[in-house]
Amino acid sequence: MKKLLKDNTAKDMRKAVEAMAKRVDKQFSHDDDGSTVPDAVIAEVINTVWKAITLELKKETGRAQELIGRCYSDSNLGIEYGPSDVEAACKRAKA
Repeated sequence: MKKLLKDNTAKDMRKAVEAMAKRVDKQFSHDDDGSTVPDAVIAEVINTVWKAITLELKKETGRAQELIGRCYSDSNLGIEYGPSDVEAACKRAKA
């Protein structure tokens, strides 16, 4: 567990969030396929999906912190980042 937590840093989390943002944009954006969906609708879908991803990532990060704290309370193990850091990374990725 120590190695897992040591290897999963805040920097890695930010990179993963940025990669997810690129995937979301790629999945839902126009690809010159003749689509007639207005850009405003696509932007709204992307924003809705991104809000859901952000909420879920925050929830899972908090859950992981809680479980690690409960199971490894005597060893001072923990995740380097918290839900607020995840939220900040998500906001930066979609800015």
